[in-house]
Amino acid sequence: MSKPSVLGVMLGAPLTAGGAHYGATEGPAGFVAALVGAVLLTAGVLGYRRVLVLRRRLRSLMPAAQRSPVAHLPSARRAATLAAYVNGVLVLLGLGGAGWLLYMGASWGAYDNSFGFAALVMGALLPLALGLAAASTVPELLRVVPAGARMGQALYGVFVCVASLMIAKGDGLLPRLVGAVIAVLALGAIALLGRCFRVMGGAAPRPGSGSPGAGQPGFGQPGPGQPGFGQPAPAPGFGPPTSPPGAPHGPARYGPPAPPAPRAGRGGLVLVLVLVLVAVLGGGGLYAVKEAGLLDGDDSTTTDVAESPQAPAYGVGGERRARWATRAPAPEGTAPEYLVGGDEDVVVHVTGTLVTGYDVATGKKLWDVEDRSGDFRTCAVSPTAVGHVVAVLMRRGDQGPCGFLVAVDVRRGKQLWSKGILGEGSGGGMGTATVRVTADSVVSGTQTAPVVLDARSGDVRWTGADQPDEDGEARSLRGLEVAGNSLVASYGDGLGGSTALRRFDLRSGRVTARPSPPKAPETPTPKDVLSVLSVEPLVVSLGDDTNADRFYFSRVGDAWKPLRTDAVEGVSARSGPQEGMVTDGLFVKAFTTDDRSLDVGFDTVVAAFDLESGALRWQHALHRDAGQVVLLPGTVGGAVRAVASDHDTGDQLYAFPLEDGGPVRGGRLTVDASLSGAPSGFNDLTGAVVQGERLVVRSQVDGTLVAFPFPSKA
Repeated sequence: MSKPSVLGVMLGAPLTAGGAHYGATEGPAGFVAALVGAVLLTAGVLGYRRVLVLRRRLRSLMPAAQRSPVAHLPSARRAATLAAYVNGVLVLLGLGGAGWLLYMGASWGAYDNSFGFAALVMGALLPLALGLAAASTVPELLRVVPAGARMGQALYGVFVCVASLMIAKGDGLLPRLVGAVIAVLALGAIALLGRCFRVMGGAAPRPGSGSPGAGQPGFGQPGPGQPGFGQPAPAPGFGPPTSPPGAPHGPARYGPPAPPAPRAGRGGLVLVLVLVLVAVLGGGGLYAVKEAGLLDGDDSTTTDVAESPQAPAYGVGGERRARWATRAPAPEGTAPEYLVGGDEDVVVHVTGTLVTGYDVATGKKLWDVEDRSGDFRTCAVSPTAVGHVVAVLMRRGDQGPCGFLVAVDVRRGKQLWSKGILGEGSGGGMGTATVRVTADSVVSGTQTAPVVLDARSGDVRWTGADQPDEDGEARSLRGLEVAGNSLVASYGDGLGGSTALRRFDLRSGRVTARPSPPKAPETPTPKDVLSVLSVEPLVVSLGDDTNADRFYFSRVGDAWKPLRTDAVEGVSARSGPQEGMVTDGLFVKAFTTDDRSLDVGFDTVVAAFDLESGALRWQHALHRDAGQVVLLPGTVGGAVRAVASDHDTGDQLYAFPLEDGGPVRGGRLTVDASLSGAPSGFNDLTGAVVQGERLVVRSQVDGTLVAFPFPSKA
C-alpha cells in the first residue's frame, strides 16, 4: 500500500502545480491536468493515512517505539534532549532547503513556464518532507522514545547518499570538498544518534563495554538502598518487564493500547470532491477573469509608475497627452527605419526607399522624397540632420555597399543633390557605415578613407589618404565621428588584432594625430570592430559586431581607461539599441538585462561611467517589463532625460541626475483612443526625438508617429 501512496504523491504534486500554472497562464486545458493531479494527490494522501494507522499498530508492538523504561534516569533524558537537538538541525535543513529552492526558482526561470514550475514544486517537496519527518521525531525524543533517534539516523543517511554522489560525480575540487564535509558531518550525526539510542535503552549493552546497563546500577537497575535492590535484573533485550512477586499472572501492559484497524469511511470521498470543486471553480474563475481582461492594465504589473516629486525640476513632470498621431508604416520588405530631427518645424522619418517630412505642430505630412527607380535602399545607419539639411546614406539593391549619398532640404522637401562616393568596382564602403552632417559639411567614407562633401552642393572637398598596415596594405575604414573641426576615423585590417585611429582636420583633411588604439582584454577576432563614439573627449568601443558584449574605453592623456561595464548588475547584461552618450565627463548608456521577476523577462539598466577613471559612477535598474530606453540628447538641470517603455504600463518620461540622485520618474505618455490616427497599442518604441516644443515618438505598434508637449527647458 505504501508504494501506491508514494506514486500518488510524486505524480500528483507536480501534475497539480504544473496544470494549475498552465491553466492560469495559457489555457483551460491545464486545469484538466490539475484535476487529474489533484485526484492522484488525494489518493496518495489518503493511502498514506492508512499506512500511518498500520504503522502505528506495528510500532505499538516494538518497545523502542514506546517510552523508555529508563526515562527517569538523568543520563537517558540528556541523551534524548541531545538527539532532539540533532534532529532539529535536520528540520532547519529541510525547511531551509525547500525555501531556498522556491526563492532561487525565480532566477532559474521556473515560474515562467508550467513544466519548470512543476519540477520546482516537486524538488521543493522532497526537502520539505524530510524536514517534516524530522520534526515528527522531536516530540518523541522529548518523551524519551528511542525510535526517534533511529529515524534521525535514517534521515541523515539521505545526506550521506547525496554527499557520495557529489564526491563521485562532482565537477572540480570544490564540489568534492563540499560533499566530503557533508558526509563527515552526516556520519558524525549518525554515530551520535546511535549512542543516544543506546543510552536511552534502545539497545542491549555491549558485552564488556562497562557502560551503564551492563549489570551496574544506573541503567534500569536500582542501586543500594533503592526498592528492589538485590532482585534479579531483567534479561537483556526488549520485552515487557518481569512481574514483581505477588502480582497477577500474565504479561503486564506495555505502552498504549493498539489503535483500531483503519476503516474505509466517507471522509476520503468528501475530501476528493472538495478538492475537485476548488480546482474547477478556482481555476475556471481565474481563467475567466484573465480572459475578461480584468488582470490587464496597471493593477497587474509590479512596475512602479508613480511620478517622483523632483520630476518638475527636470521638465519631465505631469502626464503628457498626445497632440497628434499619424501612421508612418514602413513599406513591406524595407528596413531599417529612423526618426531624425532636422529643422525645428519638421521631423523626418526615413525608411527603405522613402524620406518623409512631417509638420512638428500638426503631424501633417509635408513631403516625400523617394527613389522612384526602386534601385536604392536606406543603409542600416542612422541619418543625421543639421539645420535644414538631412543626409541619407543608401545602397544600390539589397546587398550593395553603402556608397550613395542623398541630401534633402527639409524646409522645401526637395532633394539637394545625390552623389556616389564609391568608385566603380569598389568592393564596399566602410565597415560600419556612417554619415554625419555639420554646419556646412556632409561626412561619410569609402572602403579605406573618410570623405567630406559640401552640404549645399555635394562637391567633394577632400578624401583622406589611405592608412597602410604593417604589410603596406591599405587598412579598411571601420567608422568615424565628427565634432567641431576634428574628424576621428577608426581602421582595421580585417584579420583581427590590428586596429588604428587617425584624427583629421575637418577643413583640410590633414592628419593631426595618430593615437594608439586600445587593447581588448580578450584576444580580438576577425570580426572585432573599433568604433568611435565621441571625439572630445575621445571615447571608443571595441568588440564583435555580431555580439552585444563590447568593451568601452576613454582617452585620458596618452592612456586608455577601460570603462567598467562588467560592473553593471543583471543577468546577461548586454548593450541596448543606443551606443550611449558622452556628457559632463560621463558616458551614459542603457543596458538590456534579463529579469526573471518580470512577466516578459527583460529590463533596462541605465549606467554612467567616469571618463577619467573608468569607474562605474552609478546604475539604475528600472524594473520595467521588457523595458526599452531612448536617451534624449543634451541635459536639463544636470540630468539626462529619456523615454522608457513598459510592456504593461506603456511609455513614461525619466530623468537621470548626473550626480546620482537616483532615477526620477516623470509623467506618463498617454494616447486618447479617440485621437485620429492613434495606435492600437502604445507600449513599445523604436525611436524618439525632441523638435521645438514637441517630443515625437515612433510606436512600434502600427508604425505610428505620436507627438507630445515637451518644453526644451524645465
